[in-house]
Amino acid sequence: MKLVLTVEVPSIVAVELGRYRRVTYVPGDCELNSRVRAVRRIVRADGTLESERVEVEVFVPEERRRAVEAPRSAWITPEYLRCKALVSKNRKSLAAFLDSGDRELTLAEES
Repeated sequence: MKLVLTVEVPSIVAVELGRYRRVTYVPGDCELNSRVRAVRRIVRADGTLESERVEVEVFVPEERRRAVEAPRSAWITPEYLRCKALVSKNRKSLAAFLDSGDRELTLAEES
């Protein structure tokens, strides 16, 4: 099974600041559409499940890896990054997983 989601990857993003609308680069989240190998529900401190976001292990293409501003601990392998995905942007793709009540979905890697 292959699952492709829109995820939020911590990156450096361009923004316009100031009166003269100068472009500067600041840390922020950049959207990436890519395949994921694991999806996990986020458990809050009080034990409830977060309904807005899920944690994913996403494949980051080689040409995009240099722009990722994530700590080393977020990288599971040199290709896969642990980050967040918004449920609202992936509602159809995540519907079966969210309705199942499972806390984790691990997908088999295709060879």
